[in-house]
Formats: sequence, structure tokens, C-alpha cells
Amino acid sequence: MERLRKCFFFMVLITLSLMAFYPVWSEVSVALLFVVGIGARGIVGSPAIDRKTSVLPLLMLTFFVLTTVSLLHSYDKLAGLDNLHTYLPFAVLPILMLYYRKELSDNKILLLKVASGGILAVSALCLILAVIRSLYIVDGQLVFNPYVSYRNQFVYTYLSVFQYTNTFAMMAVFVVAVMLWALFNRNVKRRWLVYSSIGLAILMIFLLSSRTNVYALFAVLYYSVLVFYIRYKKLVHSLLLLVGVTGLFWVFQTCNYRVMNLSKTVTSYITEEDITMDNGYVIKHPENIENVNIRFRMWGTGLNLVSQYWKTGCGIGDYKDVLRISYLLDGVDEAYEKCYDQHNQYIETIGTMGILGLLVLMAILAYSLYLAWRERNYLLFCCLMILSLNMMLESMFNRYSGSLFFVVSLSLAALVGNDSQNKLQEDKVLE
Repeated sequence: MERLRKCFFFMVLITLSLMAFYPVWSEVSVALLFVVGIGARGIVGSPAIDRKTSVLPLLMLTFFVLTTVSLLHSYDKLAGLDNLHTYLPFAVLPILMLYYRKELSDNKILLLKVASGGILAVSALCLILAVIRSLYIVDGQLVFNPYVSYRNQFVYTYLSVFQYTNTFAMMAVFVVAVMLWALFNRNVKRRWLVYSSIGLAILMIFLLSSRTNVYALFAVLYYSVLVFYIRYKKLVHSLLLLVGVTGLFWVFQTCNYRVMNLSKTVTSYITEEDITMDNGYVIKHPENIENVNIRFRMWGTGLNLVSQYWKTGCGIGDYKDVLRISYLLDGVDEAYEKCYDQHNQYIETIGTMGILGLLVLMAILAYSLYLAWRERNYLLFCCLMILSLNMMLESMFNRYSGSLFFVVSLSLAALVGNDSQNKLQEDKVLE
């Protein structure tokens, strides 16, 4: 049994290190983790449930139960089963957390280091492959084509076995928050390693061009400047940091083509003036407002569905088909033709599970916010900003990687976010 427990902890490390890779890898790892974990502890023990540490995993389990109930009243149960598997982290990981709370808490710094290291390793490997893809032999000479590695947002996630753009960028923002937490709360010896990690993560976010996570990044950075000032009372340093973050924001706003074009799109939407995009495309307001108007129309379609299904939802197996038909009826042709999801997790949750599902999801976020406030938990608050913004603009639970990151990031942040003791000898943090 002791060997199984050691094997379980080894599987935890593997799962966290693979979190940023292709979903199939993490799915297999999580499945093995559950089997080994239950085999090592479930037969001889029972879950440790107490008021302080069990609320969050129990809420996540409740959310999964409601998702399963929504499957039962779906007409298309085969499609529902396929959709349900993306929610499995809400069941598997909370159960293991209830069984192994003490073991996970005792090794929380190691777990955080492995999770962050895995994301950084994927980022570095992705950049290397992007550079390789940019090299060509022309007339016997080696030529570097920066267009491939600098302009194409998709080259970084579809080169090999990496995640979707949005999920990958969200993980990179989480790494930035983790590294800043380490600077605030741990006596880090090798600060150059932390600064390098922050730089690599920010570069990855820039190149991935996930606009949602660009703004999530700067929400974390500006909040960090505020925390720095409150904690250290250094006005000049805080002002310099503020100027630096604002300068970085200007770089993103003027050099990242998707963020720049989004700004022009929003400007066109507000001023009702024609705007020429970076690629020469002219937006004529209000006939064709890409990226903004279509999303508003998609949300409008989803809200119409909510008005019909708010009590119990239409079921996880039927929602995608019902939504697509509604896109057609509402004239959102692009969303219909490309089978877009709702692009809003809050609307999608109430559409699939009804008002109770949304209330449980909001309870998860609200309780996490309560913990962050009560314990002055910087990392947990940053996680909430990242996740809340992504759920507002993406249906992140439609992907296994999105659900996995949601559960893992909140759980790790709740474990380590308030750990402000400098335990260099015990943990050797970030060395």
C-alpha cells in the first residue's frame, strides 16, 4: 500500500507537468492518477471532510453531479457523454483532494513548481519549434522568415502537440502570477530564474495573441503593482513599476496585431466610423464588426435560450445542437457555419444545467473570493481574475484542458497562496 501511495504522488507530479500538453496525455494521466489514488487509499480509508478544507472540492463535485443530471434529461445521450468527459476533472480531482488533502498540502510548493515548470517547458519548446519552422534554405543560404514566428498566432499551438491558443495563454498568465507570488511571499535566492520565467511567459502570451489573456495578464500585473505598494510602501519603486507595466501594455497594444486590430474594431463600434485594419480590411460600422458585434449577437442568442431553459437547462447533450439552430434562426451565419460554441461559460452553464448549475459555479468562485479576501491570498485572487475573465469570453469547460486547469489552478492557489513563510531550507523554492 505504501508503494501505491508513492506511485500516486509520482502520478500527481506527472499530471501537473503534462497539463500544458495535448489533452489526451493529461486525460490518460488523470485516469491513472485516479485508479492509483483510490487503490492506495480508498479501500482502507475514507475521505477527510472538514468545514475549512472541504468546501471547495465538495462544490466542484456538486457541479459535476449537476452536469451528470443534465446528461440524463438530454435526448442525445451519446453526444452528452462525449461532452461530459470534459467535465471529469470536477469529479476526479476533488475526490482525490478529499482523500489526500494533508499529503498534497505538505508538498504544495513542489506541486506548484512542477505545474509552472511544465508550462514553461512547453513554452520554451514551442518557441524553439517556431524558430525552426521559420528557417528556410534559399539558393543554398539559410534564411530566417520572421513572418511565421512573429505574425502567425496559431503556429505556436498547432506546431506539434500543444494546447489550444486560449488555454495555453491562460496557463502562461498563471505562471506570471505564480512567479510574482514567489517574489512577494518567498525568500527566493535565484531571482534571475524567476525574472526569466516571467519574461518567457509574457513573450509566449504576446506570440499566442489570445486577446482575453492579454488583458488577463495586465489585470494581474496592475494588481501586482498595487500589492507591491501596499506591502512595501515604496512610492518611487511603485511608480516606476506602474510606468513599466503601462509601457509593456503599449507594446502589446501597438505591436501585437490581434490586440491592435481589436482596439480598432472597438473604436469603430463606439465611434461608428470606418476603420482600416492592419491587413488593409476596412470595417464599416455597423454592417460588419468582426470579433465584437458577432460575439454580442452570439451572446444575445444564448440569452434567448436562457429565457426558455433557465429552470433546468436543455441538457449537455442537446445544447450545442439547439444553440447552432438558434444561430441560424437569428441570422448569425458565421457562428452557424463554423459551429461556434457560446463563447461565454456563464451563459452556457445556465443553458445546459439551468439556474442551479450557474449558482453552484458562482458559489465556487464566490467561496474562492472569500478565501482570497480572508487569507489575503494574492495567488488565489489572481487565479480568480484569470478564470473569471476567460469564462466571460470563452466556453472553457468545453475542453478537457480548460476544466483541468480550472480545478488545478484554484486548488493549488487555495493551498499555497497564503503560504508567506520563508522556508528556504525545507522547500528550496525555485532553485
